[in-house]
Amino acid sequence: MSVLREKPPMSKSKIHEMGSVLRKNGVIALDDWETYLLHQEEIVSELARKLNDFVDSKVMPGGKTTEEIIVPGSGTYKVTRRVKSVVSLKEKLRRMPKTPLERIQDVAGARLDCDVTLTQQQRIAKGLYDLFTECGANRVDIKDLRDGSHSGYRAIHLHLRFPAGFAEVQVRTALQSRWANIYETAADIFGRQIRYLHEGTEVLLLPEAEINMKLLCELSTLIAQVEEMRDEHLGMGFSNVSDYDVRHSQEKISIMEDRIHIILNNLNEQFRDTQRRSL
Repeated sequence: MSVLREKPPMSKSKIHEMGSVLRKNGVIALDDWETYLLHQEEIVSELARKLNDFVDSKVMPGGKTTEEIIVPGSGTYKVTRRVKSVVSLKEKLRRMPKTPLERIQDVAGARLDCDVTLTQQQRIAKGLYDLFTECGANRVDIKDLRDGSHSGYRAIHLHLRFPAGFAEVQVRTALQSRWANIYETAADIFGRQIRYLHEGTEVLLLPEAEINMKLLCELSTLIAQVEEMRDEHLGMGFSNVSDYDVRHSQEKISIMEDRIHIILNNLNEQFRDTQRRSL
């Protein structure tokens, strides 16, 4: 039987208790914590395997890559997974004081970054809804976060509830992925709290950080515009590629994408330099 269909190796009350201790920065029995983490790793490993099988068989056969960055036009995809670290988990438990550990959605998380359009991204999410339902999920909620209201972050999330527990799967386009990865680097430099600015968190930012946050927010909007244009363009179904309007649209999209990549590359290099200097 799949681990996703099996109940956790410890009771909900035990997991709840561990979460309460973590929230207060207390000490948890090492054996209990290792048992919990091992189970979360089993969940996320199974999710990643099913994601890979789904994309390779139904979306992008042979498109799997080991490259760090998914490039637009490459026809590639990448599946990653992680179990939330203790530091991140404590942060989340304190930020969500009424949510017990057993109901934290993304302790086990997998991510699919792929070279697709917005429409294709939506279709993939619906396909994964069916897949995880077949795999035993009691509930699958699709959360469309592509409006930029989450501090500029854009993606589609699937919140999963299995007999084994809760989990989250993120589906991102190439540009959404690149932006998010650089924003994570910025959070490592300027403070993890910048990830929650959309929640009204009051954060005192240095001038450099404030400038970069504004630029990343503007880039997120530009990325959304480019992806909407490309989605609309490809959905028109033109067969006459010599048509002036079509060629003009293609050129405009390419110019905008090039601009985005230049700015993202510059920001990435700037952030990496800052990290190297701080070592």
